[in-house]
Amino acid sequence: MSDGVVRLRAHRPEDAPRIVEQCQNAASQAFLPLPSPYHLGDARDFLDKVADGWGEEWGAREWAITDESDLFLGSANLHDRSPFRAEVGFGLHPDARGRGLASAAVRLLADRAFAEGALALRWRALAGNWASRRVAWDCGFDAPTTVSAAGLDGGGHPIDEWHAVLRPGSPLRPRTPGITAAVEGARVSLRDFRDDDVQWLPWDVDAQAPGFVDREMPTRDGYREWLAEQRSRACQGESLQWAVADRRTNELLGAIVLSQLSEPRTAGRGLLGFWLLQRWRGRDLMTEAVELAIDSAFASATSGQRLPIRALKAYVDIDDEASARVVRAVGFTQCGRERAAYDHGASAPSDALVFEVLATDDRGARRLRPLVPPVIETERLRMRPWRDSDRPGPEDGPDEAAVRWMPAGAQPGPGDFDEWLARHRRSMDERAALTWCLADRESDRALGSMGVFHRGDGPIDFDAEIGYWLVPRERGRGLASEALTRVIAHAFGPVSQGGLGLARVHAGTDDDNLASQAVLRGAGLREWGRDRQAWRRSDGTLCDGVYFELLATDAR
Repeated sequence: MSDGVVRLRAHRPEDAPRIVEQCQNAASQAFLPLPSPYHLGDARDFLDKVADGWGEEWGAREWAITDESDLFLGSANLHDRSPFRAEVGFGLHPDARGRGLASAAVRLLADRAFAEGALALRWRALAGNWASRRVAWDCGFDAPTTVSAAGLDGGGHPIDEWHAVLRPGSPLRPRTPGITAAVEGARVSLRDFRDDDVQWLPWDVDAQAPGFVDREMPTRDGYREWLAEQRSRACQGESLQWAVADRRTNELLGAIVLSQLSEPRTAGRGLLGFWLLQRWRGRDLMTEAVELAIDSAFASATSGQRLPIRALKAYVDIDDEASARVVRAVGFTQCGRERAAYDHGASAPSDALVFEVLATDDRGARRLRPLVPPVIETERLRMRPWRDSDRPGPEDGPDEAAVRWMPAGAQPGPGDFDEWLARHRRSMDERAALTWCLADRESDRALGSMGVFHRGDGPIDFDAEIGYWLVPRERGRGLASEALTRVIAHAFGPVSQGGLGLARVHAGTDDDNLASQAVLRGAGLREWGRDRQAWRRSDGTLCDGVYFELLATDAR
C-alpha cells in the first residue's frame, strides 16, 4: 500500500539489522514491550511472528514502513482484529522520525480496516508516549481517555494507558488545532518542548517573568509536571504551544502558548501568553517569535482545519512595558482595560491592558513601535528621555500657577511621579505622544517637560498638540522658548530623517496665561480663536481658552 510518499510492504529477512537498531533505541525500549537487550535473534523471532499472523484468518497484519528508498524505516500493524474492530500499532526507526511517516502509515491502515468492515479502530499507548499520541491526534482519533493501571512496565509494575477510537467516515486529520509545527525565523525557531529543555531553566521562580494566564514559567523541579500538563492541553485542543529556541544552537529561550482554544462559546479565538528566560531579554527576540506564532496560528483560517483560529487576545499587566511593546509591535490593537486585574500580594493590584488581533487584520498597518525622543542639545538644555531617577523634590512640584493654568496631573510632584512617568511612557509606546525631559546641559538635572501628543484614539498622525511645563524656580529664563523651537523642528522634520512628519501643531492656554502665550507666539504659532468658559482649572473654576496653530508650510 502507498500514498505516494510512504509505502507499506512485506517484511524481509534483510530488514533484521535495522529492526535491531530500532528496538535498541531508548524511546522504543521505554514504550514498547521489547526484550532488553535486543539482539538479532529477537528480530528474527519477530519476523517469524509477523509471518504467523498473516497465516491466521484474524491474526495480526503487519507491514514494513518504507519510502522510495525501500529501506526499512519501521513497522505498522492491525492487531486484535475481529470482523468489527481492529487496533493499530506502529513504531519507527530513529532516523525516520519527525517526517510524518507514522501518520501516513496509520491513515493507510485505517482505510484498509474500514474497507474490511471494522466499525472502530482503536489506538493505545502508555501514558507519557507523546510521540504516539501526536500521531493519533494527527490522524483524527478522539481525545484519549486515561485508563489507570491498564498496562505494565518492563518490571511488571502497573502503568496508565491512553485509549482512543477512530470510526468509519471520520476525517483522517486533526480535529483541533492543538499541536504545532516547527517554524524558523531569522534568529529564533519555534519547536516542540523536549525533555532535555529542563537544563536551560532556572532553579528558582523568576518573579519578573510575565506568566501565562493559568501557569507561570516553570522551574527545573517543576518542569516535568508543567510539560505533561502543556502537552495534554495541546492534544485535547485546549492550547497551542511552542518552545522558543535559538535558531543556531537550539537552546531554549522561552515559550509561547495560545490557550482557551476549546471554549465552545468562543471557538476560533485564543489567548496569547509568553515568557522569555532572563538572560535573553532586551534583544527583541520575543517580537520575532510571536510574529512567527501568529502567522502559524492564523494559517489555520485558510488551511481547512475544522477549528480555524480567527482571532487572538492578550492581557498585559499595565506595568509590564516590555510585553505590551511586543504585542503592539506584531499588530495587536488595544481594545480595553480591566481594572485591578492582577493580584500582586502585598502591593496593590494592577490593571490589565487588553489587546486583540484578527486573522483578517492588516497587521502591517497596525504594528506600533515606541516613539523614542532623540537627545537634542541647545545652548542651556539637554532634551532627553525621562528617567526613573528624575523624581522631583518637594520644591519642584506644581505650585499655585501650575494648579491654575494646567490640567490636573499634568505636572507631577514627588508622590505621583511614578504614575505620571508610566503614563507618558505608555503614550509613547502607543505612538500617541513624544515627551522630552528638559535637563540642565551642565548638571543634567530635570528642569521641566515638553512634548507633542494626540488627544484622540490612535497614534499621532498629521497633527499634534504641544504641551510643556517648568519647575517654578526655572521660569522666566526663556528655557521653554529655547526648547520649543527645537521640538517644532523635530515635529515637522521628515520621517525619513527621524522626524514626525507632521503638517500641523497646535496648543491651547488659559486666557490669562500670558507667559505661555508669549512662548507660543515667539515660536511662530498664530492665535486662531478663543472660546468662553471652555476650560476647567484644577481648582474647579472655569475660564476662557485661547488657541494657537502653526503649519509646516507657514513662515515662522
